[in-house]
Amino acid sequence: MKKGLFIVVDGPSASGKDSVITQVLKDLENLGLKAVSIEETKEENYDRKRILLAKDQGDKEAAETIINERAKIYEEKVTPQLANGTIVIANRGEPSTLSYQTLNGLTMQNVWEMHRTQDIPLPDLVVITNCSVSEAVRREGLRKISFEEKNKDFLSGKFTTLEKRKRIHENYEKTKDFLEKKGITVIYLDTDKMNVPQVCKKIISFIKGKLG
Repeated sequence: MKKGLFIVVDGPSASGKDSVITQVLKDLENLGLKAVSIEETKEENYDRKRILLAKDQGDKEAAETIINERAKIYEEKVTPQLANGTIVIANRGEPSTLSYQTLNGLTMQNVWEMHRTQDIPLPDLVVITNCSVSEAVRREGLRKISFEEKNKDFLSGKFTTLEKRKRIHENYEKTKDFLEKKGITVIYLDTDKMNVPQVCKKIISFIKGKLG
């Protein structure tokens, strides 16, 4: 069966994920390669209220619920596209759960095993965008409030304290190391000062290499 490539672009809020995905999709279109992007939390069948309730019960319950929802969306949106030979780029995914739900006792190994139990596909490439907390806060202050952010059920991943945000940014560095030890290829981008077209060349080079 023909297989596409599965790429996950992940990172803290306002770290540059959307900019990277937009550029990569543009570059792939210019190369004549078929690619689609998904953002699981914005999919119609993604049960946000269920996840918000689970978050009140702790990290383990939140992780289990998020992964269950992810498995559902991937079965509907990712697996069929990969089977058709399409390049699928996910805006957030497993690295988010590895980074956000492991602050209070749940380990990255626990989260990894939860994903494998649900048969979540391993990505061919993970791109982690990260920046300083101060830069992320500055960017958030510049952008307009989206429709989703006005919605009380929106899952933004943002925290109310700078200390918690700092821990998340640090956790993404640990997630990079964890995934690499698992044999996953990771491109880590420090996006405090980023030339988007330039850094995306690394991603395109990887894709071209995989496709031969």
